[in-house]
Amino acid sequence: MTLAELSLRRPVSAIMFYVSLLVLGLIAAWKLPLERFPAVTAPFLYIDLPYPGSTPEEVERTVVRPVEEALATLPGIKNLYSRAGPDGGGVFMEFSDWSRNTNIAASEARDRLDAIRSELPDDFQRWFVLKFSTTDEPVLRLRFSSERDLRGEYPMLERVFKRRIERIPGVARVDIVGVEPPEVEIGIDPVRLGAHNVALNELAAKLQAINFSVSAGEIDDAGKRIRVQPVGEIRDLDELRNLVLNPQGLRLSDIASVELKPRRTTVGRRLDGRPAVGIDIQREADANLVEMAAAVLAEMREIEKLPELHGIRLFIADNQADSVKSSLRELVNAGIVGCLLSVLVLFYFLRHWPSTLMVALAIPICIVMTLGVMYFLGMTLNVLTMMGLLLGLGMLVEQAAERGDEGRDIGQSGGIERLADAGHRRAIGASIPPASALELPIAL
Repeated sequence: MTLAELSLRRPVSAIMFYVSLLVLGLIAAWKLPLERFPAVTAPFLYIDLPYPGSTPEEVERTVVRPVEEALATLPGIKNLYSRAGPDGGGVFMEFSDWSRNTNIAASEARDRLDAIRSELPDDFQRWFVLKFSTTDEPVLRLRFSSERDLRGEYPMLERVFKRRIERIPGVARVDIVGVEPPEVEIGIDPVRLGAHNVALNELAAKLQAINFSVSAGEIDDAGKRIRVQPVGEIRDLDELRNLVLNPQGLRLSDIASVELKPRRTTVGRRLDGRPAVGIDIQREADANLVEMAAAVLAEMREIEKLPELHGIRLFIADNQADSVKSSLRELVNAGIVGCLLSVLVLFYFLRHWPSTLMVALAIPICIVMTLGVMYFLGMTLNVLTMMGLLLGLGMLVEQAAERGDEGRDIGQSGGIERLADAGHRRAIGASIPPASALELPIAL
């Protein structure tokens, strides 16, 4: 039994089935995530190896080469590139299989790096395994304009902007650009250092050893359990300046200047001729781009009302939500115009309103049902899927036009047969006289 036969035998069930699909499609149309392009993860991995204060030769010998040799054992590598610089190095890997799961590949890379951790320098802190995806681009780029210099106000920007925006659902990461967090700068005077006979490596080792916080276990006393934690963290600059370096009472302030300064930046941004500070906001992979951007902008309007932001103006340098909405709006308008033109052209050639109406109703119904299927398959509404819908719409109009033309021909042929049958009956009726007009001869 075909689908058409089943629909004709059970019309109520068929109607309710298609109505259910239509309702699900209407609900899914409001819940489909909006994207500029579909989420595509490239089979690339980049291992960032920060190691500041060194030379390219030392970075290549002690960091990059061991990491490169360990990562070369990963299966499926097509190309492998590495670099070394004065601030660290990096290893770029390209896999041959585009269907490869980069999450598994990143986990395998971390396992390889953990296995050679003892071969790396002792002062090497950590590495970063970076993946490449179309969703990694910041959704919002916000810039600030102010009469005062904001490059030294990183704590305020982090407290007011970064922490509040990160609490918004759908926000994955917030990066403050154009300003670096402050750091303690110890400027050593070489003349004083030599006069007090202090070795530079001994001074560096002592500074690293004094700033610690470890756990020393627990003490059970009179039924009480006390946790012991020696704390050697330096909490302010005066403690660091008054740090005693030798038994003679030499303090750090005697041989060096201790100041809190912003970290030195190598990349600068300017807005209206002044140094620019801004925020780049990235979203989670499964978050709705338009809804997340609207929530962030609403929060930014509330943040602008705070008194500490007096004199700071906000500029939106880039908003992917606006570009996505404008692109989809243009595609929707093009689809509506195309549908209207197709209906007019069909009616011009068919000259049959029922067939044309069938095509006109099939277009929105099929689109809404397709949106429901896309929602349950985890797809997004982006430029490519919209183009696919419009392409399928053209094929749908073509097939529906052919079916409508066949229906029109069948209807016309059926009408001719009915007209011929009626004319035949009229001809028979005309040849037989009415009963009242019959005269039968009676023999007497």
